[in-house]
Parts: sequence; C-alpha cells; structure tokens
Amino acid sequence: MPFALLGPLISGTVQTLCMSMLSEKLLLIVVKLLLKKLVDSTDNTLDNELYDQFVIQLENTQKA
Repeated sequence: MPFALLGPLISGTVQTLCMSMLSEKLLLIVVKLLLKKLVDSTDNTLDNELYDQFVIQLENTQKA
C-alpha cells in the first residue's frame, strides 16, 4: 500500500476522533449549564444536592 494513501486516512481518523471528543465535552458543558439553570429556578433543596453530586462525579470522571 503506498504511503501517499496513508496520510489522508490517518488525518481523517484523527480529525474524527478530535471532533468526537470536542462534541462530547461541549455536550457535557451545555448539560451542566442547563441543569444549573433548572436547579436555580426551584426552591427544592434536594435537586441542589443532586446537582452538586453530579458536578463532583463529572469532575472526577474528567480527571481520570
């Protein structure tokens, strides 16, 4: 297999992986912002605690 064909193949694969990773991070940020807005709109304290635990778990998963 000629090496000229490997360049675009590897480039396409890396680009797809990077876009997938960026899309996932963007989606997590949007979900976190929407949940925060929803939690702030209520007077319930249970959802505040659940949101705090969600953020802690999300931060722990992103560190690993």
